[in-house]
Amino acid sequence: MKNKSIRGTRYILLIWAVSLLVMSSCSKTEFMPDLVGEQVPYQNEATQDLSQLLAKHSEAKVFLAAWQKSDILALIKAEGIHTKVTILVPTDNALKQAGITAETIQKMTKEELTDFIQFYCFWGEFDQTKLGQYSLMVRSMLKNSKYRVPFYDNEEPVGRRYDSYYYRHYLAVKDGNLLVNGKSVGKLSYEPATNGGIYFMEKFVQKPTKTTLEALIADGRFTFFIESQRLADDAFFEKMLNDIEPLMGYRMTKEEFLSYFPSARYSYKNDWEPNMEPNHEEIANMTLTTLFAPTDDAFKRAGFNSVEDILAFNAKRGDVRFDDLYFEPRGAYPTDTLFNYHRNWGRLFGTKDPAYGLAISNNTVFYSNDLDPVLLNDYYINIGGSGQVQYAYKMPFAFSRNSNQNQMKIKNAEQLPVNIVESDINTLNGPIHVLDNLLIPKVFKLK
Repeated sequence: MKNKSIRGTRYILLIWAVSLLVMSSCSKTEFMPDLVGEQVPYQNEATQDLSQLLAKHSEAKVFLAAWQKSDILALIKAEGIHTKVTILVPTDNALKQAGITAETIQKMTKEELTDFIQFYCFWGEFDQTKLGQYSLMVRSMLKNSKYRVPFYDNEEPVGRRYDSYYYRHYLAVKDGNLLVNGKSVGKLSYEPATNGGIYFMEKFVQKPTKTTLEALIADGRFTFFIESQRLADDAFFEKMLNDIEPLMGYRMTKEEFLSYFPSARYSYKNDWEPNMEPNHEEIANMTLTTLFAPTDDAFKRAGFNSVEDILAFNAKRGDVRFDDLYFEPRGAYPTDTLFNYHRNWGRLFGTKDPAYGLAISNNTVFYSNDLDPVLLNDYYINIGGSGQVQYAYKMPFAFSRNSNQNQMKIKNAEQLPVNIVESDINTLNGPIHVLDNLLIPKVFKLK
């Protein structure tokens, strides 16, 4: 009886732990891929600390100079004597690719060098046995105080509804190479230290400085995509204000209209730019996600030779109006459907709980090595929160690979898979992947 009682108690504890894990996982937005294969035991037998390990590598003299001149050691010391840090160290040749030399380091201030070093450091010991073929996110020590991201772990202060924005690195291994943000930075080269460890990188990893919108504009290949959405927004609000004016007896401003109907339009800037309005200072203002951006040539292949052609398509097929019976905006443009798949994972058509609507957004930051059917084709885009599990919204895309070419399409669509012709354009919001054709849903007609 005693053994049965013990087994029963263990069983109850196990069920409780699993339930707690499931509830916890449903509320978080960071992505942790499943472990593949057996865990390889790892024993840190290092005899040198990070500074000593850096000093012995002649190919990392420039980084060492920055390390020594910065305040990084004081920051680490302040965390306690048992604190461990992992560093991504660009070699001298890698830094030279970005125009950074010993002379550059000498001209930088201590504050600038501390930021520079923090971008390549993250807390904890993260050895190579923890890496796999799919990206694992680590947050660097470098914070950008302008931005706030959706709540995840709420470290400080208590009650805060967002997390501070820390620059991130997405690490993986492919064919013996270390991948950072989807791109190879050279052969995997890791060395443990008594207070952490070092990955040496043969290629430079640039800190992202542009938002998604800024990156799209600077690139120059996405004029149709950007302008057709911007002008569709303008046309929408012009139509709304025209329709509502005789009902109200005066012409509203766009701002007044949005104060009554804040969700009337999914703006083209949503998820592409931070919301810097003062009244949003207590909530997240930056979205982290992946964008599948069609080039101007992709629109031309679909029969749109100009932005005007796209707007004419909207005018012909759209039914945007202000409904005076229900006193609310109604209708949409056909490109709202197309673009929602490109930029928001088709959430406009996601499975919704009748009582609570769409479930909580899951992580959607995926670099090129993650665009794998095994990992993503059954992935849940939205899951958890108040909504029931059966209403979770599963991945609308079918990803595939043709040789080394990543491809994708909307599930059940008649369209052949489109090519992802360029990947991993890194931004403050996450990666941009470039498509050579539009993603066309099932039964959607362009003609």
